Amino acid sequence: MATVPAELLQSLSAPGGGQVALVIGAGCSRGAPTSIPLAGELSRGVEHQLVLNGRLQANQCQDPSDLAALATLVFELCGNSQAELVQCFPITRMRLAKPNPGYKLLVSLMAEGAISHVLSLNFDLAVQNAAAELGVEIETVATVNEPVPIRAALVQLHGNANSVPDQLVLRTEVMDGEWIGQWHQVVAQQVLAAPTVLFAGLGSAAPVLTATMAMIQGALGGNKALYQADVVPFAQSGFAAQLGIAEQRYIQGSWDAVVMRLAERIAARQVDALSHNGHALLSENNHNEDDLQRFAGMAAKLGGHSLLTLGKMRAFADLDCDRLYRPHSNHDDEFISEPMLRLVRAAENFGLDAEPTPAGTWTLRRNGQSVARCCQSNCTWPIEGELLALLPAT
Repeated sequence: MATVPAELLQSLSAPGGGQVALVIGAGCSRGAPTSIPLAGELSRGVEHQLVLNGRLQANQCQDPSDLAALATLVFELCGNSQAELVQCFPITRMRLAKPNPGYKLLVSLMAEGAISHVLSLNFDLAVQNAAAELGVEIETVATVNEPVPIRAALVQLHGNANSVPDQLVLRTEVMDGEWIGQWHQVVAQQVLAAPTVLFAGLGSAAPVLTATMAMIQGALGGNKALYQADVVPFAQSGFAAQLGIAEQRYIQGSWDAVVMRLAERIAARQVDALSHNGHALLSENNHNEDDLQRFAGMAAKLGGHSLLTLGKMRAFADLDCDRLYRPHSNHDDEFISEPMLRLVRAAENFGLDAEPTPAGTWTLRRNGQSVARCCQSNCTWPIEGELLALLPAT
């Protein structure tokens, strides 16, 4: 488990949200099942195809692992077009990229408002595919001159797999200076103006990021909180050195592990809210102390479960067939508190234990053996008599 600084967790869970922006790079898409190659690996594969196609001579590109330099070379050889280079990309694989666990949790954090904006330097559509899988709507900006919404959004600064090939930001000259005073810089300024910025999966900083951060830091007197997450030790991080990120704000860990820790903080807050709101509603409905303790025990069992589990549970409870993740609300806490109480009372009658599952359902066990799975909207039991007895009480 990655160790995340307490100050970052505090910013993430601040009332009202919107305190944290996230900047992600290729390292976030490297892990399975997303499995998109890093820039160097991608560049070497593309250069090899271009040589086989006869567009390049062997060793014509001095450093086949430098994607920006390769793109510039192809651009010059192809009449000011990089289309032939982009055609060698695994475009279909990028479009259909399966979201890894980190991306699914990222979408849930965006849905909760814990993360304001995500600035991505990646071309793949893993974030969009995670949102589609969970049924969460997120705004995506990937075209020059598109406005960035105030609410949480994904901004793909260099374009994405659906972009026109010549509009992708790839070439050295574009990376190094053509963005100055243009849309890319304006968008970077807007996203990076968040009080807290976390960088993840970035081996080196794009010039637009370093220049923009230097400008913002100067305007704020260096008061912006910058954090970085990467798998390498702090001393080996060139990115941290470029942006001047302090060692105490460096998080060593995988993309999945880091986002999981962030999501755990929001999940813990939601379990606390469920306990508080459910207790208040049940008290208002004149339930006795035994029932209040029963409900408290059920809510406590959700502690330690994933944010995705809690969102699925709320979606099931509301019979929300359009999504697998439903953002938290006080109304949902009140809506599920009575059914949770009825479930634990029925389980007690049959000598059963009710335990939450990662799928957002409940497993009912007898002597350690699972005898049923149920959610807030339905129950499935192998024994008809017990099924009838465990239907919600009137």
